[in-house]
Amino acid sequence: MADATVTYSLKYQARVLVALPSDTISSKWLVGTTALREENEIRLLQYDADNEQLVCRRSMSHPAEMWDMAPCPSRDDLLVTVWAKAGNSSATLWRAPAADGEAEPLVAQAELSGQSSSMRGALWSTQQQETVVTVEEGYLRKWAITEAGAEAVSTCPAGEMVQLWGGALHPRNASLLCTAGSNDVQTWDLRSLSRPMGEIKMAHKMPVRSISFAPHSDTRILTAGDDCKLRFWDLRNPGHALLELGGHRHWVWHAAYNPVHDSLVASCSSDCSVNLYFTPNLAHQAAAASGGAAEGSTASGQGAAQTGAAASAPSAMQGHKGQARSGDLDGKVVSWDEHEDSVYGLAWSVADPWLLASLSFDGRVALNRVPKNIKYKILI
Repeated sequence: MADATVTYSLKYQARVLVALPSDTISSKWLVGTTALREENEIRLLQYDADNEQLVCRRSMSHPAEMWDMAPCPSRDDLLVTVWAKAGNSSATLWRAPAADGEAEPLVAQAELSGQSSSMRGALWSTQQQETVVTVEEGYLRKWAITEAGAEAVSTCPAGEMVQLWGGALHPRNASLLCTAGSNDVQTWDLRSLSRPMGEIKMAHKMPVRSISFAPHSDTRILTAGDDCKLRFWDLRNPGHALLELGGHRHWVWHAAYNPVHDSLVASCSSDCSVNLYFTPNLAHQAAAASGGAAEGSTASGQGAAQTGAAASAPSAMQGHKGQARSGDLDGKVVSWDEHEDSVYGLAWSVADPWLLASLSFDGRVALNRVPKNIKYKILI
C-alpha cells in the first residue's frame, strides 16, 4: 500500500467503527450507521492489499441507530451493539449470519438492559471472554455471556455527580477496568464491581471521552477529552500527568495506543482531523521501569498479568533505547485531513499494526498507514 489514503463511503451517517479482534490474519473493521429514518446496517470492511482498497465483505441490517459496538474477541459471529431509538438507548447481544452476503439480518440473542435508558457503551473482555460490561450514564453492569444469551451478574452506581461517558478493560489484567466519568477517571476491580478503587481527579478540564491502555505497561493509560488534549498517566501516581499533547482544535472523541508499539498513539476529533503521535521518550521511560513493575502489582493492587508484562519488557526496552537517544521529541508527527465532517471512530488494525482506520459522521471510512520514517525509527 502506498502512503495515499484509502477511503470507503457508507450510504448513511455513522459514528461507530471497531476492529474485528477475532481475525489476526486480515485487517477487518466493523462499521455501524446512525440513520434516523432508514434501516441501519453494520458493514464488515476488509483491506485488500493487492488492489489497495477497502472491500465490504458482509452487510447486516440493524433495527436502530448505533452508538457503540463490542465484537467478541474470539468469534466473528457474536457482537454487542449499543443503540438508540425513540429517545431511549440499550444494548443487544447479536449473532451474525454464518456466510458473507448483502443485507442479512442479525439474530438477537439477548437484550442487555440497564438501570436506566441512557446506555453509553459496551466492553467485551479479552481475558474473560464470557464477560461483557455495559456503561450507562450513571451505572456499570457486568454480564455473563452464555450460549443461551446473557445474564446480569452485578450492577454498581457510578457515584454522585458522576456522568460516565465510556471506559476500557485492561488487555491483560482481567480484573482492571477504567471509566471516563465526567472530568475524572475511575479505576474498578471488575471482580467485585462495588466501588471505584482509585481516581484521577480532574484528568481533563472538560469531560473525558476516551481511555486506552498501553500495550506493554500494566499501569499506563492514555486519556482524551473535550479540552482538545491527550494526556498520559501512570495509575500508580495519579496526581500528575506524565505528558500532555495538543494538536486538535475541538473535542477529541477517541484516542488509542497502537496495539503493538507503546510509542505510537492516534486520535480523532470534531475538527475533522486524525492525528498520529510518536512518543519514543515516554515509551522508553516505561520500558526502563517495566522490570520493577512486572515484579510488583498493578495500580489496582490486585496483581496483574505479570508474566506477559515481564516477557515483553526486554524487547520493548531494546526497541526504544536507540529512539530515546535520537533527539526525537514526543509529539504529533502527522495530521490527516481527508475527512470533511467530525471524526468519531478510530481503530488500529489487529492484523497489521501500521494500519489505522477512521470514520467521520458523513459515513466516510479512511485508511492510513504509519509513515515509513516513523516505522523505521521503531523497528531499527
